[in-house]
Amino acid sequence: MEEAPALLLKKLFINIGQLTDLTSEKALDYRGDILVSFRILMKQLGKMMLGYENKEVQGLYDEIELLVDRALVVPQFGKSLSDGILEACEKLYNIRFSSTVEAEEIIIGFDDEVETLLDQLTGTSTRQLQVVSIAGMAGLGKTTLARKLYKDPLIEYIFDIRAWTSVSQEYLKRDLLLGILSSFANDLREEINEMSEEQLGEKLYRLLKGRQYLVVLDDIWDCKAWNDLRVYFPDDKTGSRVLFTTRDIDLCLHVRAARPAHVLRLRTEGESWDIFQRKLFRTGICPHRLEASGKVITRKCEGLPLALVITAGLLKNESSDTWWSQIARSLHSFMLRDPSQYMDSLALSYNHLPTHLRHCFLFVGVFPEDYDIPVSKLIWLWIAQGFIHETGCRSLEDIAQDLLMDLIKRSLLMTAKMRADGQIKACRIHDLLRDLCLRKLKEENLSSQIYKDSHIPAMASSSSIITNMLHGISLDPPGLPLSGFCYPFELGELLLKGGSILGETYKSLRILDMESVPISLFPSDVIQLSNLRYLAIQARDGSPQPSISNLVNLQILIISSRKNVVVPKTIWSMVNLRHLCIKSGENLMEEPCFVQETEKDGCPSGLASLQTLSQISPQSCDDIFSRTPNLRKLGFCGPLISSEGDVDFPNFPEKLKKLTLSNTGMDWEEMWAVSLLPTLEVLKLNFHACIGETWDASDAEFQRLKVLKLHGLDLREFVCSRENFPGLQRLVVHHCVKLESIPSDIGRILTLDLIEVRGCSSSAWVSAQDIQKEQESEGNQFLKVQGTNNLGGFQDQDLVAK
Repeated sequence: MEEAPALLLKKLFINIGQLTDLTSEKALDYRGDILVSFRILMKQLGKMMLGYENKEVQGLYDEIELLVDRALVVPQFGKSLSDGILEACEKLYNIRFSSTVEAEEIIIGFDDEVETLLDQLTGTSTRQLQVVSIAGMAGLGKTTLARKLYKDPLIEYIFDIRAWTSVSQEYLKRDLLLGILSSFANDLREEINEMSEEQLGEKLYRLLKGRQYLVVLDDIWDCKAWNDLRVYFPDDKTGSRVLFTTRDIDLCLHVRAARPAHVLRLRTEGESWDIFQRKLFRTGICPHRLEASGKVITRKCEGLPLALVITAGLLKNESSDTWWSQIARSLHSFMLRDPSQYMDSLALSYNHLPTHLRHCFLFVGVFPEDYDIPVSKLIWLWIAQGFIHETGCRSLEDIAQDLLMDLIKRSLLMTAKMRADGQIKACRIHDLLRDLCLRKLKEENLSSQIYKDSHIPAMASSSSIITNMLHGISLDPPGLPLSGFCYPFELGELLLKGGSILGETYKSLRILDMESVPISLFPSDVIQLSNLRYLAIQARDGSPQPSISNLVNLQILIISSRKNVVVPKTIWSMVNLRHLCIKSGENLMEEPCFVQETEKDGCPSGLASLQTLSQISPQSCDDIFSRTPNLRKLGFCGPLISSEGDVDFPNFPEKLKKLTLSNTGMDWEEMWAVSLLPTLEVLKLNFHACIGETWDASDAEFQRLKVLKLHGLDLREFVCSRENFPGLQRLVVHHCVKLESIPSDIGRILTLDLIEVRGCSSSAWVSAQDIQKEQESEGNQFLKVQGTNNLGGFQDQDLVAK
């Protein structure tokens, strides 16, 4: 296998370094080695950048060549010239990989631990159910190591079922059961959400019965959680395992584990330096001019991975010698036994945030501990709070996305889940950083500054604001069947009991998120909350009343409903609406009361701010899209076929970037019409989006498409060439059990980064692997192929099993 550019860079730098103090005769040999290393490096960089060639890339190639030439002529400047080469390569990496988010988890120095724990989890010395635990202080990387094991190919192969749930200090038994079931029983999600705690436990037991399973209980604090769950884990002597991560080293004694906890250690100085470099630089190499300061910084982190990662994030966007020296001087060495002793060191990153970014970061602290925060929800909440301000012609959502990425690059937030398009689906915050948020809210009394006249009742004090937000969101009130983000806390209880919202009490409320509180009808008294910007409701009948238009400031409306929703025509007077998200069903929008010459009855000409419209029946979209010029994300659910049997496409908005089709019932031959959408980047075809067993895409060209996802289709044959999808970066195929193979020419698309095959036939999975092997033989090391649960077409009613 050919070497990666990073390894070739190291060899090149070694040769350049050796050139400095040599005689002219010996130097001649090293010059030859330098030229060989340079040519191989440029060859690999060229392969890496296939499909991304432009003037900027060519300029960086020329810069690298010029710097290597100078190193041959003036070897005494070798180190500074090597730094220049390195910086040019970093720029190339950023160009190549900027469209995807890398969620690399740093586990340097844990090779022995991985091997030992894999043996404990997969060993055949005993087939009885066993508990294995990873223990250690906060910030050591317990969860990261557990995730590494959870995703290991050997684990995926051996265990029929893998499940993961986070426990935390405060938990509900129901949530733990839901978390475990949701990990592997996706097809049952709606069913299990309606079950009682007892029914969930029985369902889990039946699904695990006779299977070889691995269940991870992340961040477990005491044996109570295990005692609550133990009865639901059958021991059929199948080699099943339960893996704990915990701060309590002695927990294994209380749960009668078969062996002592695997206690993680602090990293060595060398390991710390490797982690630091890998987190800061895509090449994993620190420039010579920053090495001295960098090593001082890593020593002061005293081997704690979390501190290393956060400090690296602090330096991510600034590579000046002065800044690094300043951080090296100001970073405190901390005492590791007491988290409060090193909180000041972790706070250094917070202290260097601009004010607007501080507010966004502190807001993350109001989510529950160990909570996977949906990125779209977080961004919409930031917007509703008024944290995001327009700059130039960019949308608030794009600005907020940049701020989110800034927090992730600074390692203040972590990636939790990824979307099919390679973007972040959910993020989370480390426990210690969440504690930092809460401390800062109290220390600096920022609650009154952030939340004043936004979404807190006017009479509430700062201290009660913090108490209500933190405890109200983190813990569910008694009787709520689901946990999660529920705000305001007391309104959850009130609506669940059928009470009425007192408009005067909550007149300043900006956010009402009751998506985790099931009620019967869309609450009519919500219209009193005229200051609302964000409204999320879960109702058996979620159709809003026409009076919804009284919420003139509403920007985000999210509806979860058991029945199909009818959106009243008055919605068209809500000119501030940015996102209308309905979670399921085939839902209708009533005809808008558009006017031609003059406005009658106050009806406006359209929703110019609307960007998201999901789960809408095409039958109600005849005259909508001309009035939503900035729509970027659209989800159709329902027939696209006219009464005459023809495909009836509406005139799509010009700025549409993401399109999801479900139950549209098109013929595959009609997909050419979708390919004509000029700005389409993401296309998702779900259940019965198209009818038929063959998709021959050879007559279409999806010029701008980056992501194609096929899910739950009856497709047997997929025919296409690289010319049909010239810019494709990701092909995702889920639960297309009849599909025989992935088109081989897909692998020749220069921009393709990933093929993901899950829950499909074994032949489809093998064909994807063959594509990867073919590309590797041609020197393409950048195409990844991922897959699980590819079963040769077998699917159980309750779960997809190995």
